[in-house]
Amino acid sequence: MKNFNLKSFKLFLPALLFPVIVSAQKLPKIQITSVAAPADIKVDGKTTEWNNKFQAFNRTTEVFYTLSNSATKLYFTVQSTERKIIRKLLSNGITLTIMADPKQNKDGLAVTFPFYGKSERPPYLNLRNPYETVKDTNRNNAMQDSVVTAYNAVLADRLKTIGVIGEPSIPDSTLSVYNTEGFKAVARFDKKLSYTYELAIPLSYIKFAADKPGTFKYKIQVNGPPGEVRVVDDGRRMVYTAGDGSEVNIGYPGPDNLGFANPTFFFGEYTLAK
Repeated sequence: MKNFNLKSFKLFLPALLFPVIVSAQKLPKIQITSVAAPADIKVDGKTTEWNNKFQAFNRTTEVFYTLSNSATKLYFTVQSTERKIIRKLLSNGITLTIMADPKQNKDGLAVTFPFYGKSERPPYLNLRNPYETVKDTNRNNAMQDSVVTAYNAVLADRLKTIGVIGEPSIPDSTLSVYNTEGFKAVARFDKKLSYTYELAIPLSYIKFAADKPGTFKYKIQVNGPPGEVRVVDDGRRMVYTAGDGSEVNIGYPGPDNLGFANPTFFFGEYTLAK
């Protein structure tokens, strides 16, 4: 596949980003309202039922998100439009932690997706310049469809494990995405290569505040690499140790790679919508 025309892309980029920037500026940093999940909600990596609108945009993690609930499940919907954040989400995963004791900030149920085994490596996808551009709009649309279809096929094939910590009934701390416990997780790209992740957790696995029925404190963390990060070659690059003991290159310790190498997180509180 030929590379995207970078000169044309640079001219077009502000028009793509402006609606995203305006949308982020209007949203609170932390969700402030309870949200009843739509009756037609599906955990499919699409935001059709939300009209691609979110309850908050957190600048610490640089993700849009919405927490919602039905009578039986909690739903967590996350989206990123930034290439550097998508790389981090896809490689290191994002963790939603429900505090076991809201007053003491003790971790309770922690759900991570995607989760990789010791011998697994995250998939590599070209997010910088995957599209060729020509004057033929129909051809451009066809190429977009082809790239997005291929990328989503990779996600469906490779992202098959959910990490679950803090639940005694899940002793291995992992679940298949095809589990029978009721957890569901899916990630997907849209045509603009925005990355959306959706998670469903049965409410029966969540502990609520004793003095606030239906309320829990949560932590959202965009994770850093799973192994120790260190600077090598006289400061020219960063690496981390993968689960299989091999050394993985992160790159020069500039702003984007430093952001990739360090987890970011924030706390919030949610009360179930009735």
